[in-house]
Amino acid sequence: MNTLKTTMFKVAQIEQQERTDLAKHEVELALADDIKNAINIALAFKDKKKAAFNKASTPLIGLFDILRAELGAAKKAADGIKLLKEKTAALGVEMPQKMLQNEIQINEILKNTQVKVTQLDKLINQLPNLAL
Repeated sequence: MNTLKTTMFKVAQIEQQERTDLAKHEVELALADDIKNAINIALAFKDKKKAAFNKASTPLIGLFDILRAELGAAKKAADGIKLLKEKTAALGVEMPQKMLQNEIQINEILKNTQVKVTQLDKLINQLPNLAL
């Protein structure tokens, strides 16, 4: 009788060990599935970031081009005003009041636009680091 009990006890232990191993494998498989899903989600975000970068950078680059064109025009106008001042001074003629007002506006545009161009250039150059 003791031999039968011992045998049954050992069979029960073996069955319990097999169930534990099976449960352990199921947990490992579930963990592998979770990791696979997390990797797929993370990789999908890379595509979303790239699309967001393209969507964000296009209008910023357009604005940057407009500001650079404005800056170039303002520099050309400022150079023209400077030349006019030199010529009117050489002729001993007074520069028109309207031209003096324009000079103030042009200098303000130059200052503000240069700041904007610099800031926008930094922002555009940082976008790839933020998005990709």
